Amino acid sequence: MRGVSESPILDLALQLWPGVRDGSPIGDPGALDTLLAAQGQPGAPGHDCGLTSTFACFGPGEAASLTLPSGERSRSDDEARFLGHLLVTRTLIAAGLVIDERVARASAAAHALSWTTEGGAPYHQTPLALAVSLWLIALDPQARSDNPLPIDWSPACFERDWWDHEYRLFSHYDVRERALDWCAYASIDAARHEGCAAWTICEPLLRLEGDSRARMALPQLAAHAAASATGGGGDGEPLPAAAAIERGRVALLVQGYLESSRPADDGSIRPADHHAR
Repeated sequence: MRGVSESPILDLALQLWPGVRDGSPIGDPGALDTLLAAQGQPGAPGHDCGLTSTFACFGPGEAASLTLPSGERSRSDDEARFLGHLLVTRTLIAAGLVIDERVARASAAAHALSWTTEGGAPYHQTPLALAVSLWLIALDPQARSDNPLPIDWSPACFERDWWDHEYRLFSHYDVRERALDWCAYASIDAARHEGCAAWTICEPLLRLEGDSRARMALPQLAAHAAASATGGGGDGEPLPAAAAIERGRVALLVQGYLESSRPADDGSIRPADHHAR
């Protein structure tokens, strides 16, 4: 399912995503070069304050907005631009460019702008942006590593008060831990992920289900989704059919996981046979 935007770069990233998410090879690697060429361009998040590693899905003079395939809509220009960066980065990582220096810097910038605030939460991104950014952690082969992230702290945007100017060494493991803590926190109450469907958190979290916080959060998030009256895309509007299908796809994945992890009648644990795709 494709989202809705006025951005050719974003549309390309969303078009490529289902295939690379499910492990299919890219038919035209040149499409990835098109995405990479958007890095550091005007209109990218933080570009106006010196950040050069983020991807521009919208021009600097246009009103940025997007709708995800799961139906959620961006609520501000800044959120749309950051979501665009996350979606392009996610596609490039899943396509196999995880060790590419440009993609590594893009991922590090995304983590810096989301998970590295002083003392952890509250984070200065929306629940929707945090949920999408979980994919960068779920797809990171170094997610448990204490290797430092290649974050460039020199841009002026990192001089704001919510970053600790004395502590700027964050590892892959550090952001993974903060992200999983947030998932556990968000799963307690649906109000804690307002504007973001529970299924949007669940899908990347399925790939982190080896952690006890993910195992705790998944059934609670599924319960939030089940309790939702309309599951709409926001503002009380009915959910479009395409978004309902997309959410249904993830719901089946979560259902399969929950059934496979439920104790069997004899007290043993059923072998997991779900595919977190």
